[in-house]
Amino acid sequence: MGFQSGAAPGHPAAVTAATAYTSRERSLILTFAIVGALIESMELNLLSFPLTDLAASFAVSTQSVVGVITLQSLASIAGGFLFGWIADRWGRKASYVIFTAMYSIAAVVGGFAQDYTTFTLTRAIAGLAMGGAFGVIFAMFAESWKSRKRGFMGAVLQGMFIAGTLITQVVLYTTISALGSDTGWHTGFIAIGFGCLIIAGTAALWLPESKVWLAAKDEAGATGETAAAPVRARPDKGVIRGAVFLTLTTTGVFAASYSYITFAPTYLRETAGVSLTASTIILTVGTLLGIASYVVAGTLSDRIGRRRATLYASVVGVVAFGAFAFADTGSPTVAVIALMGPAIGYAGFGVLGTWISEFYPTRYRAFGSNATYYVARGIGSGLFPLGAVALAGGDLHIALALGGVGALVGLVGCLFVQDTADRVISAGS
Repeated sequence: MGFQSGAAPGHPAAVTAATAYTSRERSLILTFAIVGALIESMELNLLSFPLTDLAASFAVSTQSVVGVITLQSLASIAGGFLFGWIADRWGRKASYVIFTAMYSIAAVVGGFAQDYTTFTLTRAIAGLAMGGAFGVIFAMFAESWKSRKRGFMGAVLQGMFIAGTLITQVVLYTTISALGSDTGWHTGFIAIGFGCLIIAGTAALWLPESKVWLAAKDEAGATGETAAAPVRARPDKGVIRGAVFLTLTTTGVFAASYSYITFAPTYLRETAGVSLTASTIILTVGTLLGIASYVVAGTLSDRIGRRRATLYASVVGVVAFGAFAFADTGSPTVAVIALMGPAIGYAGFGVLGTWISEFYPTRYRAFGSNATYYVARGIGSGLFPLGAVALAGGDLHIALALGGVGALVGLVGCLFVQDTADRVISAGS
């Protein structure tokens, strides 16, 4: 797969991420990418933090709520294909505005829901909408950012997905503490939904369209291709092989991350006996450590390449989850300290966002990125936690520790994916 563009000056393919934008345009695109990552993560984690509150409110088991998380993740796979296709055919901006508005409305309606069936339906719709976020956000970023520090800035952007978790925890902790379990989570959902809806409206007015995508569209028109041609373009065998292993790697890292994200809040409150206030502080510290590990891994990838940085991060994950598995967690203090390892055990995400967006060419970057990311998320964050808790017989310590299996899968998968650290992002590549 050729990563350098040999197009002549003036040809659409000569439009590159490094040269096509003014500083203001690049800043606006990055700002909306960051905000999009934040609110996508906020929506995604609306179920994990108040897991016990939701179960009590609807009189169902916590495993039933984990099942809704699985449904939401599986719905995001369909959304990934849908919104990736929209982004590659009609533009990054249109896709961004539509999926942001969709999952904002789903959060608001879910906040008003009084029965479990309606609530589950809103989460399925939110999952479908969330399928649009990753590929579009990272396509916007890759097609507007200079390559020299793309790994570092991509890690910062990826860190916003985990920072959204922190915002969700703060909002829901505040509303649940002030208003009680039932009214609190309802209010938190509604507040987050309305805030995100404002972002959708703002993006419709101010988000610049990707000039690299526009140039690719012009190039397709010049050769007589239809508007849908970018999505129908057939990738070569190298891309297909790399995409399979890149998806495997991402699945493993998702499995590691969602072992922590799904089970850590309930593990602290139910198994370790930590209060809501203390568990929120502990999870906040873990979130900050996770963001720092993303930035370290992403920065490292600019120096030694995407593959090696992901490999090293996966090794850390295997060791961290292994240490947690064998820690004596009879003491709450030991349990809390041991939990900090898994909090950084999925640092590979600091590299994967950039790596995935660089890997696919412009003509189907959003579609390919979404396919990799949301298939991986559907399996890693949807099916894996459900299987882990079943395999562990409901023991949250074991279920969380099984995240080490995901880190190991990520380690093996990344060995077979081509490095893209030096790729020039243009309309033709």
